[in-house]
Amino acid sequence: MSRSTRPEVRRVRRRIAVPSRLDAGVGVAGAALAVAGTVVAAMRQDTGHALDAGSTALVALAGLALAWHRRAPVVVLGVVVALVAAYLLSGYPYGPIQLCMVVAMFEVARLRRLRASLLVCGIATAVTVAALMFRAVLQAELPLLLVVFWASWLVLPWSVGALVQVRAAATRRARRDLLATGALEERVRVARDVHDVAGHGFSAVAMQAGVALLLLDERPDQAKESLEAIRSTSTQALTDLRAMLDAFPRPSGNGQDGADPLDAPSLRDIEPLVASVRAAGLPVRLDLPDVRVPREIEGVTYRVVQEALTNVLRHGGPTSAEVRVARDGDTLLVEITDRGVGAADVRAGRGLGGMRDRVASAGGVLVTESRTGGGFLVSARLPTGSAA
Repeated sequence: MSRSTRPEVRRVRRRIAVPSRLDAGVGVAGAALAVAGTVVAAMRQDTGHALDAGSTALVALAGLALAWHRRAPVVVLGVVVALVAAYLLSGYPYGPIQLCMVVAMFEVARLRRLRASLLVCGIATAVTVAALMFRAVLQAELPLLLVVFWASWLVLPWSVGALVQVRAAATRRARRDLLATGALEERVRVARDVHDVAGHGFSAVAMQAGVALLLLDERPDQAKESLEAIRSTSTQALTDLRAMLDAFPRPSGNGQDGADPLDAPSLRDIEPLVASVRAAGLPVRLDLPDVRVPREIEGVTYRVVQEALTNVLRHGGPTSAEVRVARDGDTLLVEITDRGVGAADVRAGRGLGGMRDRVASAGGVLVTESRTGGGFLVSARLPTGSAA
């Protein structure tokens, strides 16, 4: 054994050797109850061997052994079985020492693999039954039928312990599945956020780059404006991506994790968004009254407008767009319309799916349809609750 492994072995041995305070209390209480119960049981039995220091020691040791029931359950069961067998073969009165074996079998079934625990508990049962049968044959004080009953009754602690183990494993498995589902939902949310933020920025950059290429030779001043718009849009996209990444939960000095929900986009951010789209060359009319809605609804509204305008930049061709946000009772109505020709391409993309998921997660409804005479309509109805 190498020197590096010796400290580990010593730590493991020390951990097994010294039970916790709770387990030590269980052992002391078990010993006290077993001894007291044995005295009471002996008063009601007429056996050839009265209680003495030996019987008290066997019973007390069996109870004290339970202090290690969680740290070394198999060893505890072996010790208890040996003590029980010695007690029974010595002819002492039947008593609570046998219950110590029941507790030990339960812990083995609860803490060890089912097949291994079944084998260990089976051996323990066989040893105990053999001791009982030997005593019954020699002393003729216990009917063999009761020996069989005792053997069958020992199946109960193993069954209960195994059931507890299976149920605990099922609970852990369900918890892992729940965490995996949450992680999957988080990945979908991140992908949707990246799509919304990066997709809008790169669509605007692509359109501005195309304008710059067309005007570079004939109108260098206007081409310069497009290049400046590219720089501004790309910088804003990077800023949005950085803000999104910063919103991920991360350890803090006070031990608390999480992101500040106030970092999410709000209705006030829609106007700068529309301005950036206008700078990309798309005329946009904005109707945005001053309304108060829950912050979550503000974020969803912003993302719907962002994705809809991004789709217009990508697929609408030469067109114009209109963004309208209005309050209708307890519902916030968000409409984005254009007069382009790219509706088929829009349906094929993944942006509308992400938009629909966002709206649905907020309890709203999203409608997308081609308009008569050309163009496309994106309409979302979002519940506002009591935030008026």
